[in-house]
Amino acid sequence: MTDLFREIEEDIRRDQLNKLWEKYGIYLVGLAVGIVLVAAAIVGWRAWERSKSAAASATYSELITKAEGEKPAEAAAAFGEFAEHAPSGYAALARLRQAGLLVDAGDTKGAVAVYDTLAARSSAPDVFRDMARVKAALLLLDQSTYDDMKARLGSVDVAGNAWRNNAREILGLAAWKAGKYAEAGAYFDAIVGDSEASAGLRDRAHVMQAVIAPHLPRPEAKSETKPEEAKPAAAGAKAETSNAAPAEAAANPKAE
Repeated sequence: MTDLFREIEEDIRRDQLNKLWEKYGIYLVGLAVGIVLVAAAIVGWRAWERSKSAAASATYSELITKAEGEKPAEAAAAFGEFAEHAPSGYAALARLRQAGLLVDAGDTKGAVAVYDTLAARSSAPDVFRDMARVKAALLLLDQSTYDDMKARLGSVDVAGNAWRNNAREILGLAAWKAGKYAEAGAYFDAIVGDSEASAGLRDRAHVMQAVIAPHLPRPEAKSETKPEEAKPAAAGAKAETSNAAPAEAAANPKAE
C-alpha cells in the first residue's frame, strides 16, 4: 500500500512539473541564455579593456622615449593626439606631459589651457584633475589676482585632498602679494599645522610666516599696575599731603 501511495505522489509531482514546464519552460530557458550572454559580455568587455589598456601603455612608453629626441612643441602635440583616444587614466597622464612640454617650449598660455581642459574632464581621476588645477594656478600666480586664485583652488583647499597644502601655499602667496597679510598668514599656519604636509612645504611656510609677521598687528601691551592698586596709592598720597601742611605751618609761624 505504501508503495502504491508513493507511486501516486510521484506521478502527481511529475504531472505538475510537466505542466509548469509547458507553461514557464520557455522563460526559464530564456533566463538561462540571458545569464550566459551577460556573463560572456562582461568577460569579453574586461578582456577588451585589458587589451586596450596594454596597448595604451605601450604607446605611452613609446611617446616618452620618442620625446627625448624631439622638440618640446612637437612632443607636446604627439601627447595631445594620443590623449584624444586613450583610456581616461593614460589620457590624463598624457595631458600632464603635454602641458609640461608646452611650458618647456615657452607656451605658458597653451599649458594653462591643457591643464584647464584636464581639470574640467569629469572622466579623469580626481587626483589628476586637482593636480592640473594646482599647476595651472602656479603658472598664473604672478599675473592673477587673489580672487582668481581662490576661484581656481577653493575646491582643492579642503581636508583630505592630496593637493590641499600645495593649494594653500599658492593661495598664501597670492594673499601676501595682494597685501592681505592676515589671510596669507592663516594659509601658512594651516600648512605648518598639518602633519601630512611635506618637509619642504613646511619649511617654506615657516619662512613666509617670518616675512608676514612684521605686517600683522601686534597685541596691545598690558599695564603692570592694576586699577584697584592705583586708587589706594592715590589716596595715600593725598593723606601725606594733608598731614604735611600743618607740620610746615608749625615750622614756619611767620608764614601765617
